[in-house]
Amino acid sequence: RNMFSTKAAKLASRGYASVASPSVASTANGIKVAAVAGASGASPLASVSLVINGGSRFESSDFSGAAHFLKGFGFRNTQGRTSFRTVREAELNGATLTASATRENITYTVQCFKEAVPYFVEVLADIATKSKFAEHEFREVARLVAFESLSARHNAETRVLDGLHQAAFRGGLGNSLYALESSPVASGDKVRQYAQSVVVPGRIAVVGTGVDAQELAALVAESPLGSLAASGPAGPQAAAAQAVGGVQQVYESAAPVSHYALGFTTKDAASVQPLAALLNASSRVKWSSSGGSTSLAHLAASSGFGIAPFAFGYSDAGLVGVVVSAPRSLIKNAVQLVAEGIQKNVALADEQAIGRAVAKAAVDAAEAEGTAAGQIEALAKHALGQGMGKALAVGELKSAAESVFSSKPVAASLGLPQDTAYVDTLGF
Repeated sequence: RNMFSTKAAKLASRGYASVASPSVASTANGIKVAAVAGASGASPLASVSLVINGGSRFESSDFSGAAHFLKGFGFRNTQGRTSFRTVREAELNGATLTASATRENITYTVQCFKEAVPYFVEVLADIATKSKFAEHEFREVARLVAFESLSARHNAETRVLDGLHQAAFRGGLGNSLYALESSPVASGDKVRQYAQSVVVPGRIAVVGTGVDAQELAALVAESPLGSLAASGPAGPQAAAAQAVGGVQQVYESAAPVSHYALGFTTKDAASVQPLAALLNASSRVKWSSSGGSTSLAHLAASSGFGIAPFAFGYSDAGLVGVVVSAPRSLIKNAVQLVAEGIQKNVALADEQAIGRAVAKAAVDAAEAEGTAAGQIEALAKHALGQGMGKALAVGELKSAAESVFSSKPVAASLGLPQDTAYVDTLGF
């Protein structure tokens, strides 16, 4: 056993994040509460997040884009507070308010001083249970949604990854994160209907950092969230993720650079981060084009095109791969070279390459754990039973790589169809 495998085994044995086993509690009506209190005397800051299992995955055709609109209604007028009051009091407390959405969850987060947590739990509870969804606010939200959607369409990587999800999963996880101009959501009442269907105790988690889980659960129980009926409809359900494969082509004649996302699906969503680390092609020296020691890093540096790995882990599926970017006259050859590299050097990676990937995955996980956003995401997944990343031993990662990267890939491209490398020509 060489130096690399020994070090990799030590890293894998550590597990990933301390939030992998957080303190979890439940309110009487079934809302999950998860938190990590932190060391005594540590940072005076805390965060508290309302997580609703109502992302775009759960949209039917009648509510396409509703999750995007619901995210936009965060921290707006409720029956008890105006948006001006909420924002003004957040400023007086030095708090930061954010709203985000994934394909599975919509999250509203407050970062504040610990003593302000009780107040902001009430604010979040009001958002969930007392939002007005007024028509004049809908018009404001619609403008924000339109801008975010337009921005996404002009971001090449965002566009191909959105298309890749559609190619891989069609509906459900294939639903776009962004509302289209043709979205049937045309009123605040439509957003209200969607909110009422997903804001039910079984789909809600409240997670916190810098706060005790039992204390947070007590605050949640005393808030309007605690009065939500435990019984009742479970809300919209999405079919189990089923990878169908295919290619999504986005015609773009004007762009001098083409982009091609090559992805692989797996049912073991927890393994996507280590698998992405194995695909790493970034330089280990900042501002250097020398590349790293991986085969894909050498390929990108020597051939003059870009390779960016990605990993998406969901409750019942994972999607991992790379986005290749190159001048449009070179994109087909670049994709073919990357595909050959994945088949020869990633699917059949040697022990040293596996050891490097294990080390990078462990560092990436520790880095994410050090951020509030990373902790909140891990806590939410734990509370809602959506799975979490895990450390893989060298043998486990080698087996997963051989299985996943030898399977038939899915793809999405942005550029001219004439320059596109079709999946069935890549040798998988």
